[in-house]
Amino acid sequence: MPPDRYDVIIAGAGPAGATCARACAKAGIRTLLLERDTFPRPKPCGGAVSERAIALLGLPLPPDIIERECRGARIHFRDHRVETRKDCRIAVMVSRERFDHYLADQAVDAGAVLCQDEPVQEVSVSKDRVEVRTDRERYEARCVVGADGANSIVGRAVRPLFARDEMAVALAGAVPAGEREIDDRLSGLLDMHFGVARMGHGWVFPHQGYFGVGVMGRASEFEDPLKVFSAFAASVGLPAPRPQGHTIPWGGFPRALIGPRILLAGDAAGLADPFHGEGIYSAVLSGKLAAQAVVEGIRGKKDTLPWYARECDRLIMKEKRIALRMTKMFDRHPRIFLELFFADTEALDRYLDIAAGRSDSMQFQSWLLKRLPRALAAMVFRGTGRT
Repeated sequence: MPPDRYDVIIAGAGPAGATCARACAKAGIRTLLLERDTFPRPKPCGGAVSERAIALLGLPLPPDIIERECRGARIHFRDHRVETRKDCRIAVMVSRERFDHYLADQAVDAGAVLCQDEPVQEVSVSKDRVEVRTDRERYEARCVVGADGANSIVGRAVRPLFARDEMAVALAGAVPAGEREIDDRLSGLLDMHFGVARMGHGWVFPHQGYFGVGVMGRASEFEDPLKVFSAFAASVGLPAPRPQGHTIPWGGFPRALIGPRILLAGDAAGLADPFHGEGIYSAVLSGKLAAQAVVEGIRGKKDTLPWYARECDRLIMKEKRIALRMTKMFDRHPRIFLELFFADTEALDRYLDIAAGRSDSMQFQSWLLKRLPRALAAMVFRGTGRT
């Protein structure tokens, strides 16, 4: 039998793939969305969706998807702690099972064809088409978007596998709790503990009926994640059941995002923030940019794939390079981290402006660099010049 023909095939129905599929279908592009699992499917994740990510979606989130609203953060490092609350919402807490299912449904409502429990097995590119094979069918399209996660099959046609020193290993678990206990402990705050692992942190997040507990650290230096997770959960008084693990490819490293008739988005492109591990904002933004490139390319505009790579670099990777430099600096020089983030609440307050959509990483870096000489002087004055 001849293969089914589409304009675009999108592998992976997470936030990047579903966003791309919805935009392509709304533009009248014949869109096939392939998902390896069946919705609602589990997804290990902290579950925080920033306000700026919500604004990008262009969709109202139904009340039953929003489990909690967060307006601030509390961060810890060694025996130091600082917290701040904003006058606005910075993020909402979601169950990724419901959140991802909702986005996939929106893509279907826009006209995309969704095939679940059908992972991509092989991608073949020819001069005028792409063939995608699954264990069920052969499909053809004019291009393919790889949004199939850190271990992307589509991505292997474009770039090598992610190196272990360019990604994190994360473990996440759930601790059942009553709503009052959750409110008393966190009261709308994101709770983050730095220094738990090299270039990583632990977290306690408020959800509906449970605390989300997790740890992440640089994969190449994270020898026993389960032991670290158990120790961290016990240290915060929330011993969690056995967690689920996943890898997070960090943004900020030079990587190919396109190939002949192929675009990569979300974790398949390696766009997560190295400082706090969040990837939903970049996934949604890359999904939207990929859709624009696909639609304009199919309508006859030339060089839309290089345009996509440039826009991802300008709008996403530039921020991630800043976050990567900041993560490395704090990992190597923790006393600078203490002086900048724990002397008062201003640094944390300004950093949360990014999640709230009021600022960006470039503005934060500029402010941080201006404050750095004062932090170094304070270290010398206290006799703590060695970092």
